[in-house]
Amino acid sequence: MSNDIEKLGIIGNSIVKLFDLDIDPQTPVYIGLNNRIHMENTHGETYREFESCISEILSNPEYVGVNPHDNSLEYYRSYNDVMVHIKLAVRSTKNGIYFARTLYEINSHSLKSYLDKGRVKIVIDNS
Repeated sequence: MSNDIEKLGIIGNSIVKLFDLDIDPQTPVYIGLNNRIHMENTHGETYREFESCISEILSNPEYVGVNPHDNSLEYYRSYNDVMVHIKLAVRSTKNGIYFARTLYEINSHSLKSYLDKGRVKIVIDNS
C-alpha cells in the first residue's frame, strides 16, 4: 500500500456478529490522503475538531449501523463535553479493503430515529 495510507484499527468481531456481516473479524480499516482531503473539503470544521478521535470512534463506538444504500458501516460516538454525535462511515473498495470515507456531526433526532428503526444498534463490546 501507498505511504499516504494509515491503518486506523479493525472491524471488531462483535460488530461482525451484531450485523451478521460477511467480513473476517479483525479486518483492518485504513484512511488515505484522498479520504482526509474529502473529509476536510466536505465537513472541514467537524473534521478538524475530531480528526484526532477517528481511531477512538472506530475502536470504541457507542453505536454502529449499516447504511442500506451503500452497505457502508457507520460508527457513532457521542461527545457530551461539546454536545455532539459524530458519525464515521467506513466503506469497502472493490478489492475488499476498508477505508474511513467520511466523518461528520449528526443530530440527536437522527440518531434516535436510526436506533428506533433498528438501522443502528448499541455496541456493548467491540472486541
